[in-house]
Amino acid sequence: MKAKSIIMSALLLLGAGTLTTSCEDMLEAENKLVTTDLEPQDTVYQMLGIINAMQKVVDPTILLGEVRADLVDLSTSASTDLQLLSSNDLTTGNAYNDPTSFYAVINNCNIYLAHVDTALKTKGEYYYEKEIISAKTFRAWAYLELAKIYGKVPFVTEPVLTASAAEDIVKDNSNRQDLVGICDYFIEDLLQHVNTDRNKELIPSYTSQTYFIPLRVMLGELYLYRGSFTQNQSDFVEAVRYYHDYLAFTNETRPTWEPYYSTWQNENFNFVSTSRATSTTQPITCVPMDSIGYYGGNYSELRAIFCAQLSNNYYAPVTPSARLKEISQAQQYCFVVDNGSVAQRDTLVGHPEETEINGAMLEPASNYVGDLRYSAFYQTESRSDQYHPEYSKTRQTILKYSGYSSRLSSDTRIEKVTLFRTNTIYLHLAEALNRAGFPESAFAILKYGISETVLSDSTKVSTDEYTRLQAITSVGFASNAADWDQNDFYTIDRATGSFLTNLGINSSVNQYPIHFYGCGDVNCNKNYYLPTDSSGLVTVPVDTFTTANLQTAEDTIAHEALLAEIEAAKKANAEWLASDEVRSQRIAALDLMILEEEALELAYEGTRFYDLMRYAKYTGNTAFLGETIAKRKGEDNYDSSLAAKLSSESGWYLPLPNQ
Repeated sequence: MKAKSIIMSALLLLGAGTLTTSCEDMLEAENKLVTTDLEPQDTVYQMLGIINAMQKVVDPTILLGEVRADLVDLSTSASTDLQLLSSNDLTTGNAYNDPTSFYAVINNCNIYLAHVDTALKTKGEYYYEKEIISAKTFRAWAYLELAKIYGKVPFVTEPVLTASAAEDIVKDNSNRQDLVGICDYFIEDLLQHVNTDRNKELIPSYTSQTYFIPLRVMLGELYLYRGSFTQNQSDFVEAVRYYHDYLAFTNETRPTWEPYYSTWQNENFNFVSTSRATSTTQPITCVPMDSIGYYGGNYSELRAIFCAQLSNNYYAPVTPSARLKEISQAQQYCFVVDNGSVAQRDTLVGHPEETEINGAMLEPASNYVGDLRYSAFYQTESRSDQYHPEYSKTRQTILKYSGYSSRLSSDTRIEKVTLFRTNTIYLHLAEALNRAGFPESAFAILKYGISETVLSDSTKVSTDEYTRLQAITSVGFASNAADWDQNDFYTIDRATGSFLTNLGINSSVNQYPIHFYGCGDVNCNKNYYLPTDSSGLVTVPVDTFTTANLQTAEDTIAHEALLAEIEAAKKANAEWLASDEVRSQRIAALDLMILEEEALELAYEGTRFYDLMRYAKYTGNTAFLGETIAKRKGEDNYDSSLAAKLSSESGWYLPLPNQ
């Protein structure tokens, strides 16, 4: 036990000595930690030191969330540690089972918060408010990641500066916190900083604002995870508030628009336009990485893990799984043709064997079936090299990590790793809306894009749901969480004419539905809908009366009776559709649709294992996570041993080094 305690003590102590920075010129700063309150010039160095500590956690964050799940598989070039990670056979000796770096971030934050002068004011405002909030959001993020990885972890919010203090923490089993306890603490810790008239101003401005975690984003995440683990609907309502206010904040709105998508160019499906998609598009939070070779730099290995390059002899260790391809091929691509009369051809499916791109046949053709994000993110090329037989002849590139290039002939290092991007938050908002009891609004994010015009359209969102959504009082600038300014969020429903001939790409549209990015004109796809139980619906009579047959008083009375019957039927149907029975069925069906959309949109980004975890916890179907991951090699190659390992919640978590 003594040896194990020493290991864990060192783990907790590491943060005390990692405050010096080395991230490019911006992060090259001397450590200025003092034993009293920080001087104004010191706070910048300390904050950049926290960002420096974040550099060491991004690779394990991405790999633990992706390689353990079902959307990627391994090639023969994968390391033993990656193989064990993929098979969910992790021991304390695995290179990716190392909470040390996460505790370095935490201890850096604890040290900063213990020494910063929280009372100092300048012109009526707290001088260090932005840095204090940033330190707290980094700390909350690191603890949430630890809880997702380990289940229950040592919890300390004070600086750990001596070996004896670290040993005391390790010996004290009462200081362990699980995910719910961590969410409880940090929700309370962050709520005190929420300001109704400020958002972006709460982030430091002396370097890129994408290097920090927005306060409202972090609160939304904490509420989403806590609600998923406790099934408390009020937590999802709170998540809706904070996601909404982050995305819709006055003069800081964040529509879904990202200029990276893949689309067929005509209704014959013989030419596809693929825009280079990366996970760094419109990042909300990313970690800058060292990219220039020098001793002691913090480099990301993600490019060499997901892409073929010289260092791996052009054999990428991590590849798309058969399951991801199945999910992609199961989608329908919808193409709308405008022949002047706006004739619509819904869900036209192309014939990939006949398609070409830039004059060349698409290879492999099956990559272009269904959702085009699969082919947009995953590129392969054939190369021959008679002088180097050890090099792979088929070379893979995952464009989310390639820096737009599909050919990495030399070793290049990724310059930043994205933790949150705009579409991630929209998908999490959809989760929160659905579980808060607003499935139609959540579905709008997938099919139409969310805006005031969409939400107030009773053919898309029922009057009952829109009214209930308006009742959520916003915590930010807006009057309510249904407020999505139509001028800031210009959705497809407002585009006409040339929009159709432009395949859904119109310069005035900035709020696209998420399913659009790989499936075309999804807003017109009649086969993409929110499932509804129609067993309780009644037939609405047709008003057959006309002016000509309303000749007598009896005709008028009969007509009025028919109108009353029509209204009664409509009311009964509206009540049925708004019933708890139908709503619960819709929520259950949409939960799976959102989970599928997260797979299509967020593949390779390190979220999949935890997306499955949230769903399994929320539904109470613990076996779901393992059963889903067991399909990694395809429906017909079910891995029962992998399903068994993950059948209980205890199997989801890695063992801590002191256990």
